[in-house]
Amino acid sequence: MSGFVQDADQLQPRFYRVTLDLDGGEGDYTGDGSGATHGAVYPQDHSQFTTLPSTLANGRKVARGHLRFFNIIDALNRFADAQIIDVDFTSAGKTVADNLPTEVTFTVKYDRDANILGSVTEADGLNVSSFTATSGAVTIDTTAKALRYLIGQALDLTFTKRVRVYNGALSTESDEDITVEGPDTVANMYDDIAVAIIATAEVIDDN
Repeated sequence: MSGFVQDADQLQPRFYRVTLDLDGGEGDYTGDGSGATHGAVYPQDHSQFTTLPSTLANGRKVARGHLRFFNIIDALNRFADAQIIDVDFTSAGKTVADNLPTEVTFTVKYDRDANILGSVTEADGLNVSSFTATSGAVTIDTTAKALRYLIGQALDLTFTKRVRVYNGALSTESDEDITVEGPDTVANMYDDIAVAIIATAEVIDDN
């Protein structure tokens, strides 16, 4: 034996690929106005589109969808530092802000993910051992399933935040309080979230 012992101070990066199915899954993400459940999930804000929102309602839709994406990122960082990479989305035309995303994909990199599962399932954490999707109950026994649960909860959260909103009718930006609610039931949304571990890198000693 080499005598090598891995400990908590060593980096063991893991990568999880996340896919949000926003078209053709269990949930309905087609709300295309300024309602609190509208806007699906936008991984970028209005300023990153070539064609900006055409109306105030569309500007609010984009802002709301982008807030949902940030809420997902916050959830993924709750129990370990996450790096979000390889973000992509599909829509009827990716350069046009008015077009709702139909799928969002990204990769989550954790240098240390060992505490995530226990932080969700154990009594001194969230104490959640399972969740119920429309397709059935899911036991949280892997980090990927814990992340799926956290993303579902993030999508289901109701909150209000003040953000910049683009009004295409006036070609102006302004600050608005945007209220965000879950686009569909959390059970449906769980079924539209896929999380898979895609790689485990070589252990790196950071001492």
